[in-house]
Amino acid sequence: MARWLIGLLLVSGSSFASQGLYSLLSTGNYPMPAEMMQQLEQQHEGVISEFEADIENGELIYEFKMIDPQAKTITEYEYRAIDGSLKEREVSRLKNDDKDELSGVLMLQQNGHSLSEMLTLVNQESSGYIVKAEVDNDLGISYIELEILDIDGKRQLAFDIENKQLLPLLKWD
Repeated sequence: MARWLIGLLLVSGSSFASQGLYSLLSTGNYPMPAEMMQQLEQQHEGVISEFEADIENGELIYEFKMIDPQAKTITEYEYRAIDGSLKEREVSRLKNDDKDELSGVLMLQQNGHSLSEMLTLVNQESSGYIVKAEVDNDLGISYIELEILDIDGKRQLAFDIENKQLLPLLKWD
């Protein structure tokens, strides 16, 4: 009984967080993540490989991970969505664990694309707000794994980088 109650509280908390995130994004007072990505892509070396919108202490935060294949580094950024100010920046070296993500980033570069461009295409094909995006490579396919939040909650899907289309086999709710 206690495990069931704890499980219910965890699911309810997750649902509440999603509702809060949806409320913040739907007010329209924040720049869209793709806009901030474009600025980041223009100002820094590398390719954005990951994005996530999150609420910290009631504040909407945009988190980005940028891989620079030439320098073999990963830089993580946290920005306050309300004004675009940098909250935190952390640089680390690429590791063996990052090879799938690096493969996806190299595919983006090879095709002359950026994560912001890909997310703009996804927005045209689906409704809701992209709250998480991660470049990955599996079984020889480079794709972006996405979480989209709408009034009904979160759903996940995948977008093929090379063919610029949703992957129906990797679509799940």
